[in-house]
Amino acid sequence: MSKIGLGLVWMLLAATLAAVEPPRPRIGVVMGGGGARGLAHIGVLKVLEEAQVPIDCIVGTSMGALVAGSYAVGRSADELTEQVGKAVWDDLLSSDLPRQLNSFRQKQADQLALLPVDIGVSDEGRLALPKAAINTQKVERFLRELTYHGTAPDFDALPVPYRAIATDLETGEMVVMRDGDLVSAMRASMAVPGVFPPVLRNERLLADGGLSRNLGVDVARELCADVVIVVDVASPPLKRQEISDIFSVADQYTRLMIVQNQKPQIGSLTELDVLITPDLADLGSADFVKGRDFVVLGERAARKALVSLQRYALPAPQYQAWQAARAEKRLHPKPIVQVAVGKLKHVNPAVMEEALDVQTGAPLDSEAFNQRLAGIYARGDFAQLDYTLSDHGSGQRLTITPIEKDWGPNYLNFGLALGTDFERSNPYSLTARYRRTWINPLGAEFQALASVGDKSLLAAEFYQPLQVEGYAFVAPHAGIDSSPLAFWENETLAAEYSYHRSQVGLDLGSSWTRYGEVRLGPVVHHYRLERQVGPAPLPDLEQWDWGIRFNLFYDQLDNLNFPRSGTLLHLYGYEAIKGGIEAPGAEAFSRYGRYGFEMTRGFSVRDYGGHVAVRGQMPRNSGSALSDVRWLGGFLNLSSYHYQQLIGDKFFYGRLALYRPVDMFSEHDKGTYLGAALETGKMFSDEDRVGDNWHFSLVGYLGIETLLGPLYLGVAYGDNHQTRLYVTLGNPF
Repeated sequence: MSKIGLGLVWMLLAATLAAVEPPRPRIGVVMGGGGARGLAHIGVLKVLEEAQVPIDCIVGTSMGALVAGSYAVGRSADELTEQVGKAVWDDLLSSDLPRQLNSFRQKQADQLALLPVDIGVSDEGRLALPKAAINTQKVERFLRELTYHGTAPDFDALPVPYRAIATDLETGEMVVMRDGDLVSAMRASMAVPGVFPPVLRNERLLADGGLSRNLGVDVARELCADVVIVVDVASPPLKRQEISDIFSVADQYTRLMIVQNQKPQIGSLTELDVLITPDLADLGSADFVKGRDFVVLGERAARKALVSLQRYALPAPQYQAWQAARAEKRLHPKPIVQVAVGKLKHVNPAVMEEALDVQTGAPLDSEAFNQRLAGIYARGDFAQLDYTLSDHGSGQRLTITPIEKDWGPNYLNFGLALGTDFERSNPYSLTARYRRTWINPLGAEFQALASVGDKSLLAAEFYQPLQVEGYAFVAPHAGIDSSPLAFWENETLAAEYSYHRSQVGLDLGSSWTRYGEVRLGPVVHHYRLERQVGPAPLPDLEQWDWGIRFNLFYDQLDNLNFPRSGTLLHLYGYEAIKGGIEAPGAEAFSRYGRYGFEMTRGFSVRDYGGHVAVRGQMPRNSGSALSDVRWLGGFLNLSSYHYQQLIGDKFFYGRLALYRPVDMFSEHDKGTYLGAALETGKMFSDEDRVGDNWHFSLVGYLGIETLLGPLYLGVAYGDNHQTRLYVTLGNPF
């Protein structure tokens, strides 16, 4: 062959080799867990998008699984940043629904200042506690929105193939989730034991993946990756001086466990891989309200690694084609073709009928569906109301999984209330409540309440709905209570009595679910007044009567102690039909009645919340000196007056209060208020030892919402020219 021919061959060979480009390496991103620190992953994604680095598969653990899954379905980094910014994390990570949604019977318990923890008690007396401090009812709704309320045949069919890592809570084994309901996989991966409930998935009880594999480098390589970009946001181990108490020791144990299972994964990285470790300074795993700060710090860390990342960047046309292909596969909700509900052990399945009212043949109306689920959850029977979406070709199968409180259905609750005015009044009470629920298929409930302290109480009720919805019910009840009763002469304590009351009755009523109820029924009373200390303004008395009582309740306050909206209304009445008084020289019994009202209306003005509260009582014929003794005096009950300083059965009281949240204990504190109230009141009876004038008090206070009820530090001054200081928990005045 001539030299010219040989040259042509080499030219053709070179052109052919140049035309065949070597395939680009497949890139996998691994996102580790770290609670709120995992929001830094979004900043890393933002830099990868700007640098035009494609992602061929993505693996996440815990919070990393949430971000990775959201990106895998088609969300962009900017969209995720927006979602993080508008999320109300304090609400998302709370088990509490808006108070207005709670059943009325649950709202009644708010008055008792009970701990918001149901302690399960079996018929054999064994006690049990919930498996988690926070349920994920609200988190699930948030994740559904992030994933477009959609599903796919498996996670390889997503715009970016995805894996979520969890831990089998029974065996400790790593579980790599690759198909099924996307949101339940994300929830399982982030189910921190003791914080969030474990997730039952494919017959395995799953918890946070950080326990077994916080960085799934090996999982990403098996899935697709030639090159791995790893983002480590785990909290570093504490220094010796930071390990100072039992909580920090437990925290260090978790941190070390994660560090140990990360070491071999990080050790497997090569010079082709990229490790990004954002410097998150003192930001902790619970600082969700600082979400945008985490995003910025993640972005900053990725930019420091930009030289290494740019090795895998695509030319603009190729990257735009990759993004277009990803957008085309973005997850979309499909029509619901089938609806099913899981089995129930105690609760009547009819309770779930409302949730099953889902239109098939159309995508799920998630807003309406979640509102129905919230209404059922607000009954208080369930620890969680989960649902899954499974792919059925052109449609989705919706399966509702109601998780009953497995530590029930019988519960104990405890509460504490105490206070002092730093003078003579130091009321306190320790309360216990026992509830036995779902005694029969209609939802019958037995409730017993006991309270000890300067006031004592023992009461019980059997509540029997006549339909599952409770539109009609019967409720036999009985109770006995005792409290001290003080008689004052101006600022001098004249005498102290002990006031005892017992009753038994039967109410017929109708429940308006979460709004309120109305009751009417016969009741028998017995009263006794015994002098304990001092001279006798009143003789010892003993009395009984029976009659008909009426109660109407309406409660839609958003907060019982610091409302900003809604109304609470209670109208009551009693007509005594027959009775008698046992005392020397007592007059013959005459029929009498008493009628009263209590109303609180919440409002807001800019940053301030407030409420107007009024209550009063008017007897018809003063046929009973003991039937319903009321008093004014004490904190937020005409605060400048002594506790029980004004006593009678005919009165009026009004209060106008304003309060504003203050960041006293944390930057985003929502439970601490500075407030002030103007009060007025009057007793229309001879027992008003201060006179028949209208009385006034002005009170200022710091109020803090606690697990045991409101804690107040207050100071009051009034028309009696007296200044009083108060500290109360649960406000027993």
